[in-house]
Amino acid sequence: DISHSYAGGRPASAILYTSFFDNDLVQAVRHMPEVSAAEGRRSINVRLKVGPDEWRNLNLTAISDYTDIRLDLIRPERGVWPPPDRELLIERAALGDARAAIGDTLLVETPDGRQRELRLAGTAYNSNYMGPLWWGGWLYGYVTFDTLEWLGASYDYDELHIVAAGNAADTAHIRRIADLVSERVEQGGWTVYWKEIPPAEHPATAIINAMMVVLGVMGTLGLFLSGLLVINTISALLTQQVRQIGVMKAVGAHLGHLIGMYLALALGFGLLATLIAVPAAIMAARALAAYIAGLLNFDMSAFSVPPQMIIVQVVIGLITPLLAALVPVANGTRITVREAISNYGLGKGHFGQSWIDRLMEHVRGLPRPTLLSLRNTFRRKGRLTLTLVTLTLGGAIFMSVLSVQASLVLTTDDLMNYFREDVVVNFSYGYRFERVEQQALAVPGVVRMEGWGYVGVRRVHADGSESNTIQLAALPATSEMVRPIIVEGRWLLPEDENALVVGTDFLRQERDVQVGDEITLNILGREMPWRVAGVFLVIGNPGSMSAYANDVYVARVADVVGQIYTAKLVTAQHDPAFQARVATALEERFKSSGLSVSSIMTNADVRDQVESQLRILIVFLLVMAVIIALVGGLGLMGTMSINVLERTREFGVLRAIGASNGAVRQIVVVEGVLIGVLSWLMGTLLALPISKLLSDSVGQAFLNTPLSYTFSINGVLVWLIVVVVLAALASLWPAWNAARLTVREVLAYE
Repeated sequence: DISHSYAGGRPASAILYTSFFDNDLVQAVRHMPEVSAAEGRRSINVRLKVGPDEWRNLNLTAISDYTDIRLDLIRPERGVWPPPDRELLIERAALGDARAAIGDTLLVETPDGRQRELRLAGTAYNSNYMGPLWWGGWLYGYVTFDTLEWLGASYDYDELHIVAAGNAADTAHIRRIADLVSERVEQGGWTVYWKEIPPAEHPATAIINAMMVVLGVMGTLGLFLSGLLVINTISALLTQQVRQIGVMKAVGAHLGHLIGMYLALALGFGLLATLIAVPAAIMAARALAAYIAGLLNFDMSAFSVPPQMIIVQVVIGLITPLLAALVPVANGTRITVREAISNYGLGKGHFGQSWIDRLMEHVRGLPRPTLLSLRNTFRRKGRLTLTLVTLTLGGAIFMSVLSVQASLVLTTDDLMNYFREDVVVNFSYGYRFERVEQQALAVPGVVRMEGWGYVGVRRVHADGSESNTIQLAALPATSEMVRPIIVEGRWLLPEDENALVVGTDFLRQERDVQVGDEITLNILGREMPWRVAGVFLVIGNPGSMSAYANDVYVARVADVVGQIYTAKLVTAQHDPAFQARVATALEERFKSSGLSVSSIMTNADVRDQVESQLRILIVFLLVMAVIIALVGGLGLMGTMSINVLERTREFGVLRAIGASNGAVRQIVVVEGVLIGVLSWLMGTLLALPISKLLSDSVGQAFLNTPLSYTFSINGVLVWLIVVVVLAALASLWPAWNAARLTVREVLAYE
């Protein structure tokens, strides 16, 4: 549905950001045989007041005819359509962050400091927009061109959206057509400042891929653990019915009859489980899909489950218990008539034959019930192995998930160390560094400032085609405001000139580039060679490309010496409240001095956005971890029930020679806890490699690079507590059953 929703929005194949043009250029491009659709638009960035001294960045897009939108569709959602003059529509995912309701009057401030009131006429839906959480904190709104003029902008287009004719999924084909359109535009006397080829898939695809990795791993492990539960359940039945098996064999039952009977029983279990699981899975899938759809702002079509998925689930539901039951059924039904009839539930007399049994015999100094629990733990080694496998895998996955969570948090911290500034101010135009610095340092609380420049460049490929526009940040060679996570190569050196450090978002689109390669960049019409020195980690903005270079060289080749577009500032205190106060004071100071501010953000705002994006995956992981833990607990409960059932007469003997109810319960509970602790030790060792593999997989799917890995010691301690509690709870019911029977009942047990 997410792909369907994205395609249904008719996304542009390419967007050209140009000097101002009119409808004549749009018509000319529409008549190009290489273009199937074209449309002109105009956007401006304003500030929206959402509270006392609190403003948000708002991008307002003007569309000439809301009844004839041909691509990048904007659909009516609620309220009035199209927006009347001096009113606006808010994208539905941004309505909550605008802190407004339909009909409210909103105050906006344009880059030149002009304040206007706009009535909120309604909401609209843009299938390409996931909300401010994902798009750098920006809200999106839609107005008419008359409203845009009233806000101080000219009645012109500055964005040319096109859809390429032919194969719209072929990036190379789209790039060639975008280049042709760029040539046509520039031949007409206009300038193309920026060129963007949006991703062919929904921007949230990376998030969905990460979730699918987790679901795939957890689903496979859950299926395996469920097979172990089947083995324990069938083993319990066979243990209970040993004497019945002997009687059936004595009256002529063949091995094949018995195996067929118990496999039919396992098939019956599978059928009953499938009847419950299929509708439960459909309801869970519906809820999960609806949650993700709301989270990522896309419309689901009528929910349906593909028939082949039902078939797969039914086949798995029937085959898994049959395969799992084969070994215990084959072993349990091979018992001889003599062994079956003479079984009194006191064990088979094999304890003491292995090295671990002999080791247990040398344990001294513990209370007798505890010694009995310790020795009984290793009595049935095959059953113990199955239980340990179930609990160990469950624990290993639980601890691995918490390690992935810790790695996500560490990655967030690393990313936030990337941003060393407290406040970032972006200007609508380039200004002299000295002028901006003078005004910034006059604001109380500002300690120091760096000025950065930006220029849009494009990579020139070997065939002459050009890439999407790359946002090249020009920063001081001794910059203290950025500490990126270098995933390959190195960071910039002060002596570097044409050296470039690119982001992982660059490598997503330019996959042939490696560290050390020389690439050609088009900078304001000049093609120049650059050397890729390193790669840094980028989160978010999947459609953009970014890179860093030293400002002196960039300013020289781009002819913007001394100009900056962004001020990065460090404040005296670093808490969010102080950052917000300084940001407000800076904005007022810059505006009063004639500097046009396009946006302003604090470090706390950026951290909230990064953490919010990663928090979704963390919650998802924790839910799966709890499910796995419950499966492990069920496995232990089954094992303890079998152990109690098998030793029913043994408990009767203990009661007959004076053991109290409490002692009997203690034997069972301590045995369960011992199994839990043993599984915890083994699970901890297994979690080390699993957590690294899972962390790398989630990082590759979500960030296109492994996470900053750390093994969660807290996860180890949490699982120890969880497994002890699970073991105690799983043992309490069997222990209560063992203690509540009278001596006469247990000694007469058959």
